[in-house]
Amino acid sequence: MELQLAAVLGSLALGGAVLVLFFGKWWQPLADTDRRVKELADAVEALLRQRAEVLGHDTSPASDPVRAWLRRVQEAQDELASIKERHDGGQLYVVRLLQYLFLPTGPVAGLAEQQLKAVRALREQGAAILEAALATPQEPPPLLCDPEELRDLPAEAGPARAYLNEALRFLGDRDAALGFWGAGGVGKTTALKLVREVCGRVARFDHVLLVAASRDCTVAKLQREVVSVLGLRDAPTEQAQAAGILSFLRDKSFLLLLDGVWERLDLERVGIPQPLGMANGKVRKVIVASRSEALCADMGCRSKIKMECFNEEDAWRLFEANVGGDAIHRHTEILTLARQQVAAECKGLPLALVTVGRAMSNKRTADEWADALDALKPSQLSTTPGSDKSTHALVKFCYDNLESDTARDCFLTCALWPEDHNISKDELVQSWIGLGLLPDLAGDIDEAHRFGHSVIAILVAARLLEAGDNHRYNMFPSDTHVRLHDVVRDAALRFAPGKWLVRAGAGLREPPREEALWRGARRVSLMHNSIEDAPAKAGSALAEAQPTSLMLQCNRALPKRMLQAIQHFTKLTYLDLEDTGIQDAFPMEICCLVNLEYLNLSKNRILSLPVELGNLSQLKYFYLRDNYYIQITIPPGLVSRLGKLQVLEVFTASIVSVADDYVSPVIDDLESSGARVASLGIWLDTTRDVERLARLAPGVRARSLHLRKLDGTRALPLLSAEHTPELGGVQESLRELVVYSSDVEEIVADAHVPGLEVIKFGFLTKLRAMAWSLAAASNLREVAMGACHSLTHLTWVQHLPCLESLNLSGCNGLMRLLGGAEDGGSAAEEVVLFPRLRLLALLGLPKLEAVRVEGECAFPELRRVQTRGCPRLKRIPLRPARGQQGTVRIECDKHWWNALQWAGEDAKACFVPVL
Repeated sequence: MELQLAAVLGSLALGGAVLVLFFGKWWQPLADTDRRVKELADAVEALLRQRAEVLGHDTSPASDPVRAWLRRVQEAQDELASIKERHDGGQLYVVRLLQYLFLPTGPVAGLAEQQLKAVRALREQGAAILEAALATPQEPPPLLCDPEELRDLPAEAGPARAYLNEALRFLGDRDAALGFWGAGGVGKTTALKLVREVCGRVARFDHVLLVAASRDCTVAKLQREVVSVLGLRDAPTEQAQAAGILSFLRDKSFLLLLDGVWERLDLERVGIPQPLGMANGKVRKVIVASRSEALCADMGCRSKIKMECFNEEDAWRLFEANVGGDAIHRHTEILTLARQQVAAECKGLPLALVTVGRAMSNKRTADEWADALDALKPSQLSTTPGSDKSTHALVKFCYDNLESDTARDCFLTCALWPEDHNISKDELVQSWIGLGLLPDLAGDIDEAHRFGHSVIAILVAARLLEAGDNHRYNMFPSDTHVRLHDVVRDAALRFAPGKWLVRAGAGLREPPREEALWRGARRVSLMHNSIEDAPAKAGSALAEAQPTSLMLQCNRALPKRMLQAIQHFTKLTYLDLEDTGIQDAFPMEICCLVNLEYLNLSKNRILSLPVELGNLSQLKYFYLRDNYYIQITIPPGLVSRLGKLQVLEVFTASIVSVADDYVSPVIDDLESSGARVASLGIWLDTTRDVERLARLAPGVRARSLHLRKLDGTRALPLLSAEHTPELGGVQESLRELVVYSSDVEEIVADAHVPGLEVIKFGFLTKLRAMAWSLAAASNLREVAMGACHSLTHLTWVQHLPCLESLNLSGCNGLMRLLGGAEDGGSAAEEVVLFPRLRLLALLGLPKLEAVRVEGECAFPELRRVQTRGCPRLKRIPLRPARGQQGTVRIECDKHWWNALQWAGEDAKACFVPVL
């Protein structure tokens, strides 16, 4: 009987299904069930996110309307669970049809549709609650201290103390945005830097971002600045980049310092979370620096601070500090000239007081001061402090007072970089060498680099260059980067000899089309743009160009047509195509540039070098670092054809492998031709290759070596004094050493390696012991070690006086960073000092229990700590330095931070956690 009933029901169901399919009247709601249930689930998920946002605003969840809304949200979540249970219980269409035809509660699709309308209504109510919450001013957290009570401030804070105090008080009020405005050179950038430096002692922010907006600022350019400061990854589109920035900052407190704003910026398009002020219990503040008060208002600044030129007393103190008291007070006549005339010519403008003061610091007699005054007075083309005419004239006076033509030429080239750009000192010196601005030092590249850095020191001392920021290591300011004040840069471009075409960092999508711009241009800089198009024919504006130097680096999608146009620039001696998106094939157009002396193709995707590259018989400097492909072929005989080559750096970006025919042709060429290479950077596979290079010294100086595999090698002979007789030629010149994927078990570094600054060891899984003498470690600035699983401690790093960056990752056996006296370390009662360390990264170290088992460490220059995957590390043994409160950003997990043990609140106060 039961079987017969089942058969009848089955027949009815099948028959009904046929009728539904035939007529289509009942089939549609059944076919839409999956879609409607999914729509409901998505809507409820969005509703729950909205609930979290409402609760995060901490409005008044106890109020009747909010409490009722929260209750209905919970009911909607329960109803979804019920509907999904019914839906999941009837996966066969026959069962769903029976439910639809016979169950009095109706089909699942109909219930989902009805509930979806209710959820949408709840979301509208939630939006109204949020809007009301945002309309209600929320008080930011109280300041940690009164700005007036701050001590140990930087010297620059003297005359700017009032501005600084006002900006710091803004951090504790309801306003979302504050504006600094005033003439160029009046000190707006200095004020922002002071705020960045000391704000951690007054208010807590997860992130403090100082970014340069500059002229011609675009959304993409500002995004790149923000991403660089935050250490985020680049995204392919503006929309994707904005989403990434928004996701990262949405639940964090931040202070955004916008420097050099020339036009209104849409921060929402950039990805800066809105609204500003207090939101979700987080503080979101912006300080804008601009020459225009109206623009500050357009950026939403209700409070605006006009920065004025200094009064007479403050101006004199700043001028005197930059000249030096001895030079001024040596003679009463000098004192009178200095105070009443020379300083007065600066009209209280801080930039002028600083630069002119430094220019006068080497004047020792009254006659020299009188002559300088005579030169300074006619240069004053305007009586308006801070106007372009007056400041350019004063910069010209300082420029003329530089001690050599070399310093003047090098200074001018700094203007080829984008406005407010942080320029790497190494990159700058490399460029000066390639442009032929430094004296011929008989092919000694190391001496050329030292000379170049001494020129930078001269320009910094003259205040024509200032310290920049190194975003990579969160070093603010950094001794590895410099920048040019926008007023000084404008002036430098006016002084440039000949004609220059500079549109660096201007947001260009194509090169300038005006023929007049290209015609006669000697130096062209279009670096750091987004050039992705070019004129179809070389007979356009580009045909008028015959520059001697062309800078196109960091145009990441440079079009082929641009390269085709370049082949006609036959007078080119300098070409920079770093990070320009070159794919696979080497651009053969370059082989037509027979006068080329400098070529940079780093950070591209080049498979092989052509034999035709040998046509560049004048080539002296060739850089191909961080090439994407793990294989790159260099044809035999190529290096020997480049008879004037002084610098050759060819590396892949991979640590895995390179082509088998890569290394041999290079060393074979060097051996057979007797070529002299002042600086060589190359991958090597065996110690035998190192020995071959050592035999070529001093004609060939290996400056950077990447060693991989070294199969069967238990020690690292390159750093050993025992092997100096056969490897001393490499030890003497080595600056950077990278060792990957090798069987090395022990490293004894006791050889004299005077230039070694950077070491990176990775995947040395058998490495158990390391010992370093001062001879090998005296100049080490950067140490990075990854996946060296057999190491238990790295006590030797405490003996590195110049160490700036220590990065340890994936070393599974590391139990402590520093051992005790038995490991070659210090006794417990001694404080271990890291005098220059700025970055400490401890990542993926599961057994790490202590930085130091007993005793304290002093990190007076520490700026950034990264800790992830170190669950056993419970203490950071920091002895605070004076004025170190709030200066160290520590990036870590929230639960790890909350579980840390502190010797005292003064040590904890040094850190600003980024959770």
